[in-house]
Amino acid sequence: MKKQKLAAVVLFAALTGMFVSCNDDDNQCIPDYTGALSADETAFAGEWHLTAIESSEAIDLTDDDEDNPSTDIYAQQSECENDLQYDFNTDRTYTYSVGKNAEDCETSGTIKGTWKFGGSTLGMITSCLESVVDLDINAERTTFSFTTTNYYTKENGQRIEIEVTHTYTKGPIAPAPPVEETE
Repeated sequence: MKKQKLAAVVLFAALTGMFVSCNDDDNQCIPDYTGALSADETAFAGEWHLTAIESSEAIDLTDDDEDNPSTDIYAQQSECENDLQYDFNTDRTYTYSVGKNAEDCETSGTIKGTWKFGGSTLGMITSCLESVVDLDINAERTTFSFTTTNYYTKENGQRIEIEVTHTYTKGPIAPAPPVEETE
């Protein structure tokens, strides 16, 4: 149960980032981003797949009746929970997909909107909401990461604040080779 709660919080944080809501005075939506992409944006466009999730504190998300905390959240989650992908298109639209590539995922879906990128700041507009996230981008510009603050409840009921860093890698991710069965 605790794994599902943290996974839901992490997924929500990953999907939403830091949202700024619509203006309540006139109920108008924030307009979509428009215009031609800059050279940096053109280089940034493409598929970005989740490849790591790290926590600032060792936590145990596995439902295996063992106390085996780790800071590697990605390793503790299922293939479906880790199947998150951004597609930043050259027409300034983006799609965020959940559970679309892994097989037999119970939960899947997409979020669509528009995007802009400048320096190390990524802006996204979805359903009248604007999300602005500061990214840490590697020198080769093949991975980016961002950190969110989340809360985790330990087995003893203690609630702790943790920093969770999500890392995305650019390009199609090759499927894992089939595991050969030994008899």
